[in-house]
Amino acid sequence: MDQYTIGNPLTRRTSTPVAGERGRLLVAERGAPEAATPDEPGHPATTATHGELVYRLVVAVDIANYSKLDALDQSLVQSRLSEVLDRAGQRAGLARSQWYRQLRGDGELAVLPANVDAAWVVAEFTEQLVAALADVARAHPTEPALRLRIAMHHGTLAAGHFGLAGNAPVVTCRLLDSDNARDALTEDSSAHLVLVVSEQLYQDVVVSRFHGLSPQRFRQTRVSAKDVDYAGYLCTGGPRTPDRPDNRVGALPGNVRNIREAS
Repeated sequence: MDQYTIGNPLTRRTSTPVAGERGRLLVAERGAPEAATPDEPGHPATTATHGELVYRLVVAVDIANYSKLDALDQSLVQSRLSEVLDRAGQRAGLARSQWYRQLRGDGELAVLPANVDAAWVVAEFTEQLVAALADVARAHPTEPALRLRIAMHHGTLAAGHFGLAGNAPVVTCRLLDSDNARDALTEDSSAHLVLVVSEQLYQDVVVSRFHGLSPQRFRQTRVSAKDVDYAGYLCTGGPRTPDRPDNRVGALPGNVRNIREAS
């Protein structure tokens, strides 16, 4: 909750819901980039007003081994992470300025707009992250390695005075911080990224095989935290079967870009 608060009347500035539209998150800006607080009429804001429960795709990203770096290198990998996320989003046709983002020193927790194509995010955004991380590793071989854990879940959430509330952010963060996800990167030193999706997202989205998603790339995982068990599926590297002809079906109706252009 470092950079943004939600609907807090004590902050400088709060976005205003567009008339006639429900399910918007009132995101207050506290010295954050302008694009992260959509105020203009008609902007497809991401979340909900206080007292409303909405259903959204949540994506959390964390830098592996961040705490082992000194302050200078932590600052450097933060900068590289920002570049990688923005590059992957742009290449996937996703407008990250429309995401609600809670920044953490070693990553971010993001809530995506209601009209997003979840299969496209899981497939294309993750693949583009893998490619962007490889680009950074080649371009900056002497810098600390930037390796990521990324978790995704779609579920319910609400706006709270101190950040997001609800099932979706909790499940996402539990999967992100799991020992199984950490161990997957340790076991495969060549991998730049490990993806963990919730069991629900796997069954609803990955199994559909939309946009070249390959269920065979995933293996089941279980996380126990604070006396609660969470089920998910883990994939090291990209979630598609390499070189399949249907790996690039971005022109099909229902693609996130088509949906956004029609809205």
